[in-house]
Amino acid sequence: MNSTLQYWLELFSTFGWFLLLPIIERIWPIHRQPFFRWGLISDTIYTYQNFVLKWITLAAQPVVLEGIIAVWLAQQVFPVTGDGFLQGSLTQQSIGVNLIILVIVGEIAFYIVHYLFHHVPALWEFHRVHHSSVILDSLSTSRFHLLERIGFSAPPVIFMLYLGATPVAIVIYFLFRNFMDRYIHSNINGPRWTHKIMLSSPHFHRWHHATDPVAWNKNFSGDFIVLDILFGTAYDPDPKDKPPPKEFGDPNYSENFIVHQYMPFLCLYRRFVKPFLIHSQESKAKL
Repeated sequence: MNSTLQYWLELFSTFGWFLLLPIIERIWPIHRQPFFRWGLISDTIYTYQNFVLKWITLAAQPVVLEGIIAVWLAQQVFPVTGDGFLQGSLTQQSIGVNLIILVIVGEIAFYIVHYLFHHVPALWEFHRVHHSSVILDSLSTSRFHLLERIGFSAPPVIFMLYLGATPVAIVIYFLFRNFMDRYIHSNINGPRWTHKIMLSSPHFHRWHHATDPVAWNKNFSGDFIVLDILFGTAYDPDPKDKPPPKEFGDPNYSENFIVHQYMPFLCLYRRFVKPFLIHSQESKAKL
């Protein structure tokens, strides 16, 4: 793919969806909710942090830290000789075959990592940043701690590079992912018939962010809901039977971008390190 075309496609992927989806959210919302809200500035910073890093580093392209780290990890984890099992197997395949494999690998990796971020207490403190949004809209999509972004991005990127996926297929795949990520986090009253073809929607994913206990630890899938159905983690009530959720996130969690970066470490200290230190001091005192 022409580098100029790729650049403009990626530019539209970042800025285009930001301009288009909020407009549709106002016209066709699931629920009426304010656009100007607490955390809006932080979510805008999250959305454009790659471009901020580009300006800081004077780079020609947006600086995607998790992508850089994923490439480095791929070089460390897998053999560089090219003779590993299935290594480079997609290099000579068509774009269609590449995309099918990328979707399968991406969905499996996303589901596993997402599941772990919810069930491993130490990982949850980082994923909690993403779930802190009390108003769910397309702009809140990018609210991820940097370490969590690496956790989600590295596994699929590592396997894509290992399998030798073609650059064109990778660009198309991530353009699709970027759109779907913003779409399913949006407040757009999208059609639910897409669930019949296993494609996710705002209706499906909003339950994942809902504070309703019945929906906790449900709907871990990314763009397709196949794995949630297979593993019994899908929660998809018909709006006629149960209205879409209105309450999300944690109102007591900070809305500040800077605080988000150190809050998980502070919570981990309070939850694990501090009790251990107190217990050690008490044990020494008894001696």
